[in-house]
Amino acid sequence: MDIVLEARDLDFSLDGKQIFQNLNFSLRRGEIYVVLGASGSGKSVLLKLFSGLLSPVRGNVEIEGINLATASREALQAIRFKMGFVFQDAALISNMSIYDNVALPLRYHTGLKESEVKARVAEKMALFEVDRQYDRSIPAQLSLGMRKRAALARALILEPEILFLDEPASGLGAEADRLACGVLKKYREQARASLLVATSEWLPAFTIAHRIGLLESGRIVAEGPAREMQDSLNKMKQSGSLT
Repeated sequence: MDIVLEARDLDFSLDGKQIFQNLNFSLRRGEIYVVLGASGSGKSVLLKLFSGLLSPVRGNVEIEGINLATASREALQAIRFKMGFVFQDAALISNMSIYDNVALPLRYHTGLKESEVKARVAEKMALFEVDRQYDRSIPAQLSLGMRKRAALARALILEPEILFLDEPASGLGAEADRLACGVLKKYREQARASLLVATSEWLPAFTIAHRIGLLESGRIVAEGPAREMQDSLNKMKQSGSLT
């Protein structure tokens, strides 16, 4: 597999506290990579660094060989067109309806007619079973679970090549969790997309991931195929070295 995202020697500090030091990482095309880490380990920051929403103090992040720090505005816009992002709290625009939130990337990045936008929105919302009675509701009127479903639909609306998913199952019930897992796995297979998932504990991660990395103290301290990592983590839990 070729490398779609690569980070080299990343340093990052926040409010005077060093979060990452000499961090290296790569994501392969068509791969599902899950970063496991405790709350506060920096998983959300990591996704923002890799997607260009934050800039490192030192080091480089490249997507498809393009350095995010030195890329032109046009190159960055082209890269962002290929990305989808689901934030931990869904991060829908608070004064915009659910429908308009999902439609926003299409309206901003494409010249599709509104009838085409409507059809694409309907397709993606149906995938995650977003209740259409909430089309004109604002996010604050919905449960976290329904907001997260809408955020997942929005993340896929441009049919991206790279998906960044921060705690994708947070707020979802067991049934919706299985649904989302199945949709994401199928999307990866059909689009040969690369998925980078950050989570503290998401059991389906072990069933859909190709590789899993354990994030501790600002570094990926262990990494490997999902089954091997699951066995290793279980042994660490049993021995008490992992809580």
